[in-house]
Amino acid sequence: MITTVTLNPAIDREYFVETNEVMKNQFIYNHQDLKVYPGGKGLISAINFKALGYQDVQNIGFVGGKQGLFFQKMVQKHNIISNYIHTEKEIRNNVKVIGRNPATYTQYNDYTYRVEKADVEELIIRFKRSISESNCILMSGSVPEGVNFDIYQRLIKIAKAAGKHVFLQASGEALKLALAAEPDVLTPYFKHHKTILDQKMDQKEDYIKVGRKMQEMGAKKVMIPFHCDRLVFDQDGQVYQLSPKGYCIINWLGASDAYNAAYLDYAFQNGKADFDFLEANKRAAAAALWIAENENIYLTEAKDFHSFLDRIEIKKLEV
Repeated sequence: MITTVTLNPAIDREYFVETNEVMKNQFIYNHQDLKVYPGGKGLISAINFKALGYQDVQNIGFVGGKQGLFFQKMVQKHNIISNYIHTEKEIRNNVKVIGRNPATYTQYNDYTYRVEKADVEELIIRFKRSISESNCILMSGSVPEGVNFDIYQRLIKIAKAAGKHVFLQASGEALKLALAAEPDVLTPYFKHHKTILDQKMDQKEDYIKVGRKMQEMGAKKVMIPFHCDRLVFDQDGQVYQLSPKGYCIINWLGASDAYNAAYLDYAFQNGKADFDFLEANKRAAAAALWIAENENIYLTEAKDFHSFLDRIEIKKLEV
């Protein structure tokens, strides 16, 4: 089994329009131009794992209010084991408007969801019980109001004590505190404030410096988004840059989730202890590129993004 953790899920709504113009009314008549689906980084990765052939995948986290029941039904349609703490507050809603000509992407993220302390403690109890059969734990996404920033650190310690492989995607203070628990793989999520470990990300050297710092603080392997590229840091201290060739991005949503799932899929298929780290990242980058160039949010069969492998360049950085 694979366990994914989504602490701050949302109902995502995507609207595809020919041209996204300010102060102009848009009317959606084609159902293909409106997509409503359960969102949240760990959850989207869970759905990707199902597409890649994994039978038992669970998503654990919080859902809230009447909309939370709708959210859970959507999750169950993907045959994901929904292991949720139900709260009184309503789950978040996010809206994306995607223009085709020219290609534009406008996103409105709702961060009003709140979780009570008792709900957090119930999550900890349920997490301890539910991971016994899991081979890997993927924790990803933001932390809702009411949850202390040490939540990922607590969950990682529980998972590591149980001998589990932990992949973390986090940001801000939650990321910083989680490093002490030594996640096996770490990828920062920093679109909101453009900083990692309180350091502003500007030049490539800034990314390399902070990547190595995260390893010094506890992460074994690190992957950092760098514009449309990815900087990866292996356990031997080597740094590589992965770059897509000839791309045309029309959809950012779901790309990082595809990256995470494809990376872990390769690791599972080739032995988590001694797999080819660069090849795993190449598969991951191909999966992310496939999502970015399509209107899909989720991966389909692996063969679909395998055709993108020859469009990923890998360069070792002399740093």
